Amino acid sequence: MNNRQNPFSRFRQTAVVANKKLAAIGALRRFFRTPLTTEQNLLVVSLVLVLGIILLGYKGYQNNQSNRETTQLIDHTRQVLLDAEKISTAVKDLELGVRGYVITGDYTYLGPFYTTRQSVFTRIKNLKILCADNAAQQTRLDLLKNNLEQKLDFLEQCIALRKKKGAGAAENFIATNAAVNKIDFLDKTIEEIKANESKTLAIRKVASARTNDIFSKISFFLASLMVLLVIAATYTLWKNTQITTTARRQLEDNRQLLQGIIDNTSSIIYVKDIYGRYTMINRQFEKTYNTSAEAVLGKTVFDINDEDFAMEFARNDARVLEERSLIEIEEQAQFNNETRYYYAIKFPLINRNDEVYGIAGISTDITDIILKQQIQKERDLVEQTLKTQENERKEIGIELHDNISQLLASAKMMLDTALRNVERRDERLEKAREDVFTAINETRKLSHSLVSPISENQSLTVAIEDLVKGLNLGTKIRTGVSFTGKKQINSLDEKLKLTIYRIIQEQTHNIVKYSRAKSAAISLMVHNEQFVMKISDDGVGFDVEKKGRGIGLQNICNRTEFYSGKMDIVSAPGKGCQLTIEIPLLPVEVNAV
Repeated sequence: MNNRQNPFSRFRQTAVVANKKLAAIGALRRFFRTPLTTEQNLLVVSLVLVLGIILLGYKGYQNNQSNRETTQLIDHTRQVLLDAEKISTAVKDLELGVRGYVITGDYTYLGPFYTTRQSVFTRIKNLKILCADNAAQQTRLDLLKNNLEQKLDFLEQCIALRKKKGAGAAENFIATNAAVNKIDFLDKTIEEIKANESKTLAIRKVASARTNDIFSKISFFLASLMVLLVIAATYTLWKNTQITTTARRQLEDNRQLLQGIIDNTSSIIYVKDIYGRYTMINRQFEKTYNTSAEAVLGKTVFDINDEDFAMEFARNDARVLEERSLIEIEEQAQFNNETRYYYAIKFPLINRNDEVYGIAGISTDITDIILKQQIQKERDLVEQTLKTQENERKEIGIELHDNISQLLASAKMMLDTALRNVERRDERLEKAREDVFTAINETRKLSHSLVSPISENQSLTVAIEDLVKGLNLGTKIRTGVSFTGKKQINSLDEKLKLTIYRIIQEQTHNIVKYSRAKSAAISLMVHNEQFVMKISDDGVGFDVEKKGRGIGLQNICNRTEFYSGKMDIVSAPGKGCQLTIEIPLLPVEVNAV
């Protein structure tokens, strides 16, 4: 297998690294381009100040350590110089003591010799320890030790000759060994040691002075920087204080403005917590409920409203909390035994953590609008009633003019002709009698349609069944009727029962007159506090969209709307027609049409 890396793989890796670098550079650019707030600027200044203090402390510690090391090195060099000087003095003391003894023979001169001889090598050993890091000084000290050992051997021989053979022999020995006797080579070695240490001492002093100078400059720079940072921080704090004061003043002004708007609006405004307790109300709330904020805050709707209204308020509040959205509803409340209507807007209050912490509500009194609408609705109903009555009068007038009046006019003409002309008198009298009889029947039908067909002791279902029997007897259309919940139908309001009967009359009249149907069906039902009636036929039908409502259908619509019901017509050419009436069974006081 080829172990060489695929060039495309290397290219991808290079591209990935480049993308990461570009992303990092882009992030840095966005960071530095983003303007910082006053608090962020203050935080940056504080961080820089802290870092400056830490850096200053670190440099101080570092300089202190350097000074300690330099001081130790200087003390070490001085100790070397001191010990070298003492060795030089000791060598001279050795030389002088032996010379004094050789010349005088006095043993007291040898006291310094024996004392110094023991300590001088100890000092050389100490110097070697002090100069352990200096190879040149170690060489010099080894040379000094060897030369000093030779010198001590020579001096001991001089002492021995003086003791055994006298001063002459000793002096002769010294004279013949002048090279050994001289101490110049020892002094030279010691001077080299001292010169090297003096040079080292000077270098270390210069280094110490340089370190101190650098530290002083750094300290001055950092101290100046910290002073500037302190000034900048102080200025930032002052500016932030000014901004905060201005913002607080603006916030207070806005709060007062908002409170002024809230208190002077004609709507009721309030805020509740999630437990339904009031946390804020406006002046209109206090005025409407004739109370004060102190008496309401912390209480719920059940403490200040009747239970029925309070339950409705609580259900709406629960809906806001559950849906976490604004709702617009109509609510009612009762004050001094007077029911008031309100258009209410309720919405949840959500914090930064997306948690609902309360409910706010704005309720506007629309009682006057509702009353005006009711008055207008009553006016519209009266207008529709008058219109319906006018249409019925028109139909009665048409019926009287086109049918009954024509029959009576025909009968009168037959009678007049029979009186003047005896020819075919009996035939004309018979025709007049038939016209009068037909006019009497038509008049009876018309009077029945005007007078309530439901007698005081007769139920609605029986009256409808009688109506259907008359239709089946007088027309070719086979009409059926069915009831679901007869007891509930017969227990309806008397005015509503009459309206239902009139609607059936009107629609069956339309079926007989226009549908050319073979059969029809009527069904009545009471279910879930609602009355439903359907009247259908298998006639020619019509296009509901194209054909407008005639007088009959308009009368049915008016009667239905009078009871807050709705009418629906389903029809098509050749498909028959179905009329559906739905009326809510509510305790509405109305006048029958």
